[in-house]
Amino acid sequence: MTLRASLLFLLTLLPSLAWGQTVQPVTLELYTTSDDVEIAFSGLDFRILKSSVESVNGVTQSNAKPLHVKKQPWDVTPMTLRAELLVTPTDAPLAVKVTRGCPGEMRLTLRAAGKIALEHVWPAGEPLGKPTMGKLKAAMRQPVAKREERGPKEYTVPLRADKLLTAAPLPRKAFEPMVLAYHYGWYGRPDGAAKEWLHWDPKAADHASTNTPQLGFYDSADPKIVRQQIAWAQEAGIDGFILSWWTPWDRKVLAELLKQADAKRFAVSLYLEVAPTPDELHRQLLDVEALAKGHPSFLRVEGKPVVFLYGRILYAIGHEGLREALRNTNVFTIGDALAPLTFSTLDGAGWYMALDVPDQQREQLVNLQRTARLNDKLLVASVAPGYDDSHIRSPGRVDQRLDGQFYESMWSAAKLADWVVITSWNEWHEGSDIEPSAEYGKKYLELTRKLADRWRK
Repeated sequence: MTLRASLLFLLTLLPSLAWGQTVQPVTLELYTTSDDVEIAFSGLDFRILKSSVESVNGVTQSNAKPLHVKKQPWDVTPMTLRAELLVTPTDAPLAVKVTRGCPGEMRLTLRAAGKIALEHVWPAGEPLGKPTMGKLKAAMRQPVAKREERGPKEYTVPLRADKLLTAAPLPRKAFEPMVLAYHYGWYGRPDGAAKEWLHWDPKAADHASTNTPQLGFYDSADPKIVRQQIAWAQEAGIDGFILSWWTPWDRKVLAELLKQADAKRFAVSLYLEVAPTPDELHRQLLDVEALAKGHPSFLRVEGKPVVFLYGRILYAIGHEGLREALRNTNVFTIGDALAPLTFSTLDGAGWYMALDVPDQQREQLVNLQRTARLNDKLLVASVAPGYDDSHIRSPGRVDQRLDGQFYESMWSAAKLADWVVITSWNEWHEGSDIEPSAEYGKKYLELTRKLADRWRK
């Protein structure tokens, strides 16, 4: 084993305090006479289920920012912030951070499992009440350092895990474990259904392919090719293909794929790659609903056809555009989303390719897992055998396969996820293929079977 391979393997075994944790409810109450108080946490990711601010006479107002009480400067009207939270721990030290404006009184209470986990009181630091103009002018004549002492103050109070993290963990949706693979149906031949070369380049010595398909430079709509690909995938423990969706040619490939998948109990989903506007994405999502009808093989969750969204789409239309695109649709959306806000709008998330060192992949998965738990969403991990696009890009990128060790290290980190998606079945241009090839034979099918079986246990 090479030094790099050893590091890849060991990094995936490093423990994380957050890995085994689950989501639980916590209630928060803050009473204050200060004019500006904001609460943050260290060591906790949280989701606000309900939040309100009440004045002393019982008037409820909405707070512009989460866990924030904001009044006019030097307004000492007593206010109470109440919030219901879902929390899950991170690896950072556990603490609550409170930032106070004018030094009014504060009392913070956290409850878990019906018991007080923290109660802390900050007395008023100066006489309350709006200062006179004379006092303000006198304060402004003081040195800057002295004036800054009167400004916002931050306080950090340690939290005890044995008191805060004691509530029963909330049950989570049970997603059936799935192993899928990104499938590219964009290949064509002049003597096949495409009637021309598509994506294969006969003028290039290597046909623009990093490795050489065992089936030759095939036509993706050829029934014999599709039949063999499904058989091989099932042999490797793969439950379905996610078909890259670009052009009208993909419809022809999808028709053949669905026809054969229906007979083999093999799942099929789509990976939407281009949608520059919310309206275009909306149109494509409705199209997915129509294409899925009548096909038992089309992958469904909660009765909805599953569709994957490439990061390019999410970056182009933004969070609000995504919400607009999802209106009046009945699809289960999974996207390349590392941002919690985007993740909360989708039904699930992951990313297309994780080619970073596995400890970075692990860190991304841990962060995504907390967001998935807090929002009860599906978490997808990407695994790849390696990568080499130097045949089509300059200078390109090469991640060596290390005789399968690179692939194994990624599967180890993927243990956190509900689903695993292999990148890829047959992206021959980028050398991430696991489909049998002249270079590797069925090595990566056999390895996938072993790793998939281990992941499912």
